[in-house]
Amino acid sequence: MFFQINGFNISNLQKSTKNPDVISVDIIANHLTNDSDEERILKEAFDDETVKTFLDIGVVEFWHETKTPNLTKEEKLKNILGKPTGFRWENEKPVVTADLTKKHPLVSAMLPHLEANQPVYAASVGGSKVVVEVKDKNGNKQKIIPKIKWDHLAIAPASHVINREPGLNIRLLEKANSNSDKDILCEFDNMNSFLQNKNIIEKEEDLKKALLAPSSNQDLYTTPGGVLTKQSIEQSPVDLTLSDQDGIELIDTIIKIKNNKISTNKDEYLNYFNKKNMKKFGQKSFDLINKFFKLKKKERR
Repeated sequence: MFFQINGFNISNLQKSTKNPDVISVDIIANHLTNDSDEERILKEAFDDETVKTFLDIGVVEFWHETKTPNLTKEEKLKNILGKPTGFRWENEKPVVTADLTKKHPLVSAMLPHLEANQPVYAASVGGSKVVVEVKDKNGNKQKIIPKIKWDHLAIAPASHVINREPGLNIRLLEKANSNSDKDILCEFDNMNSFLQNKNIIEKEEDLKKALLAPSSNQDLYTTPGGVLTKQSIEQSPVDLTLSDQDGIELIDTIIKIKNNKISTNKDEYLNYFNKKNMKKFGQKSFDLINKFFKLKKKERR
């Protein structure tokens, strides 16, 4: 993709991989739309801690097969394709950069389609989730996922994606041709571009930072879509939906917090509800209230 700065176009090439046995791809992890269970992952679910854990221990696999109970350990291992190497937001969508093992049979089968920029694959997050039922402004019930335990990202044929539209969800990254990790390809509008833009050198550091940032592929990030029908994060949800009684208790809890009758210290808060034999509610409500305070803190920054 080319972008224009001060009268000339620049294309940010990905760093050349030092390992010829892997291929790098950008993957839209989730479109933040309703899945097959009419549940929608919130942007807040991809918090720093969740992303860090995923990058540390997560894997990229084929079709959530490592979570299929009837497969042997050996069969599950055969479906691991590679490792995530980066995460970022592009156009309000979570995007994962990953290195896939080039000689893996499944990757080898996908490679011709990736090289041809064929939109035949899509992906979805996998792990466990917290599901909360809320009401929208019209009083309709909505199921949202504010928290996930993300341990894998699954690639599968796009024909198994909900609400898909034409375009790429997984794209093979271009590599620079030399060993330098700072190669830049420029297309000048005319030979006098530098003379016409004397502030280019003055902004060299800003320009360098922009060029070394991960590249963006327009087709990849502007394509709407959904998530896979078969998804472990959807199969065994952690049911933390608030009942009507829980809702009433939550309102009462908020009032008591305001009146300093309940501490916002986690240990003291949970101990308060443990003594009332309301341990499950205590944990659920603390997570929600804590998330609220964190969001408000970010808004004030």
